[in-house]
Amino acid sequence: MALAIVTRIPTLVEAQIAVGALRSAGIDAQLFDGAFGAIESPVIEALGGFRIMAPEGQVDDARDALRALRAGPGLAAADEMGPWAPSLRDARRSRGRGMRLVAFALLSAPLLLWLLARLIGALAPEVTP
Repeated sequence: MALAIVTRIPTLVEAQIAVGALRSAGIDAQLFDGAFGAIESPVIEALGGFRIMAPEGQVDDARDALRALRAGPGLAAADEMGPWAPSLRDARRSRGRGMRLVAFALLSAPLLLWLLARLIGALAPEVTP
């Protein structure tokens, strides 16, 4: 049976807890991106979070189990979009924008230095012996 995405969860620890809860509920849940995300968590967070996958026939049951887990005592109320709050998604988006700006600055630095050298070379008077 093919796997389908149940939800995306922003942090590795929360994703592991969710997978454990689903497995204890009898759902064959899998955590995708866990090994890569343990090393490069900002990349996974910028891509939307860690994927929780389950067989297609168990996806609805898995989503219901996660909603029930999130609505339990001591946790925030469940939302309609999924078990994790939209405010976390907004925080990831703003962090992703900042990461893109840093990447652009670092990746464009060689081009800017090359252009600056060409400009200085064009403006400097030629010295002839």
